[in-house]
Amino acid sequence: MDQDLAALTQGLDGLGGRGWLGLRVPEEFGGLGFDDRAFRRFQETCSRCSGALAFLQTQHQSACGFLAKSENEDLKERTLPKLATAERTAGIAFSQLRRTGNPLLTAEPSHSGYLLSGKAPWITGWGIFDACVTAATLPSGDTIFVWHRLEESRGFKVSEPMRLASIEVAQTVSGEFVDFAVPEEDILYIRPGNWIHENDLINIALQSPFSLGCARAGIDVMRDAFAKKPIDAIALTADSLEKELECCRDEAYGAMENKGDTERSLNARAWAIHLAGRCAHAAVAASSGAGNSMQHAAQRVYREALVFTVSAQTTPIMEATLRRLASPQ
Repeated sequence: MDQDLAALTQGLDGLGGRGWLGLRVPEEFGGLGFDDRAFRRFQETCSRCSGALAFLQTQHQSACGFLAKSENEDLKERTLPKLATAERTAGIAFSQLRRTGNPLLTAEPSHSGYLLSGKAPWITGWGIFDACVTAATLPSGDTIFVWHRLEESRGFKVSEPMRLASIEVAQTVSGEFVDFAVPEEDILYIRPGNWIHENDLINIALQSPFSLGCARAGIDVMRDAFAKKPIDAIALTADSLEKELECCRDEAYGAMENKGDTERSLNARAWAIHLAGRCAHAAVAASSGAGNSMQHAAQRVYREALVFTVSAQTTPIMEATLRRLASPQ
């Protein structure tokens, strides 16, 4: 799934067929309505199996989460039941809100809704998802969230899929909007202009499950390597890393439940990132020369650890990660 688009979409369809793409959709709209902890354990397990699938499905789950919070009941009734069963799939585009300076993507009121103009630099799932929840900045500085089809038109063009070191198969593109019309009935809501910064503070630790799952995947590779060549150092290292993983998981989930403690959240996120990198590196070492093959699981996990290092990264998360990496062991 990390290199073959058909395999990845088959995996996504497999989740959809089991109802697992509607975990954040309320039960009244046909979803499973998972609570936060159950949902994060799912994210961790998915990441352990495939970083590409975990990365792709979380875009859809995030779109569902945004829509579930909308005050637009008609839009929810039109979209959420189909998203819950994967009859429709959707991505998200709001990372541009983190950029400083002039807004990259703006929305101007029109006679029937809003016109979007500018750039969304990161949209994952091109050719896979059929819709998207996109955020833009209003003249007032507030943030508007809209629902639209994820297909090119006169007002919406996309780049070629980006060449990426990992998870390239998830088809990430940048989008260009020019007076792209969004009708009033497809508006989710309007939030204050500082929404993204407040959301990032709350969600610092919420990306940790991806790194935790990646760390577990690295340990899995080490266990497989030991089965083929029973070298004591491989088993001892896997045991040591697994014990640390259990401690790191306890701290990360504790930080997710205690969102008010920003320093704890930053430290937990940095620990999970660091641990994933070490587990992935150990998996490569245990796999010897085979770990340098693009087809080897150790190489996949190693590259996925890099992606989860920078996913949803803010400056404080970067700083916490670098402090952790620079600290003597």
